[in-house]
Amino acid sequence: MAAAQSETPIFDQIDALPLPHEQTQFFGHQEAEQTLLSAWQSGKMHHAWLLTGPKGIGKATFAYRAARFIFQDGSDSYSPLITPSDLGVDAGSHISRQVANRAHPNLLSIERPFDVKGKKFRTEITVDEVRKTTKFFGATAGENTWRVCIVDPADDLNTNAANALLKILEEPPIKTVFFLISHAPGKLLPTIRSRCRRLNFAPLENPILSQALAELEITPPDITERMSEVCEGSLRKAAELQSEDGMLLVHAFERLLTPPYKPDYETLNHLGDLVAQRGKDQRFANFSDLVFRHLSTHLHQKMGEGGRQSQAAMALATAWEEAGEMMRETMIFNLDKKQTVINVMRLVSKALRG
Repeated sequence: MAAAQSETPIFDQIDALPLPHEQTQFFGHQEAEQTLLSAWQSGKMHHAWLLTGPKGIGKATFAYRAARFIFQDGSDSYSPLITPSDLGVDAGSHISRQVANRAHPNLLSIERPFDVKGKKFRTEITVDEVRKTTKFFGATAGENTWRVCIVDPADDLNTNAANALLKILEEPPIKTVFFLISHAPGKLLPTIRSRCRRLNFAPLENPILSQALAELEITPPDITERMSEVCEGSLRKAAELQSEDGMLLVHAFERLLTPPYKPDYETLNHLGDLVAQRGKDQRFANFSDLVFRHLSTHLHQKMGEGGRQSQAAMALATAWEEAGEMMRETMIFNLDKKQTVINVMRLVSKALRG
């Protein structure tokens, strides 16, 4: 299902996946949901939650799901007949429609701003974005309920923005909940982490993963099972692979890494062209993920067979480090992606032969 079009682009959106604030279906993460629900129902709701885990597994969707619930259940006029058992809110309700349009007066989303003149997103979340909280918290609540502020992702806060957010977290407004989404919490200020209650999210697993791929119409039915094997539990990665002809990349990659692990130059050259194609920047990231997934699978296998110090395991571990360094340098210094792909594949093939 394609994301709805917006006058102002939303950072990190892709056509094959509904935007988190639009998504009312939710898959998995029951433990995280019950943890938050219990805190809310106990009357001891923490003011800031740090949602951590790999990208694309549902953290932002969870934050907006929680926001809808808080707006509804936190309203002075709301009296449910039975105690809610999850965070679900009727998809057709006024609150759900407001959140889907990001028009709820008690919702503030902080993310990378779009530079209209430059027609691109800023590379970080600026302090001006965080300063929007001043007006947000200074105004009278638009609805007779709690306020929710979502920072997505908090990893993108620059130093000034992080310090500005920290001041708010140190003296939080009443009846306010912050959700900080983080793919790499180690990048955050320790003082920000210390003021948040952490909720860890794990990649989705089957059968829930395949169910989500099918119900969200991310992949055609005939490749849902195969996609669930390569998307690493991430609906976003599945959507990226689908939208970027990613399965073509997966098949080309896997054909090269089959015994006897001696890829010929012509085939390597073809894969390099595929990954480095102009205008397909996501493909290099997908290629990197495939490399690490493949090495990780073989490394765990070899460690199980002969232990950590076996020659085969050490060869794969060395390849992991060297391949990672090659790909990082390629991105940092804008090196030739095609040549990097060829070099990495030769490196990985040699390690597998060893």
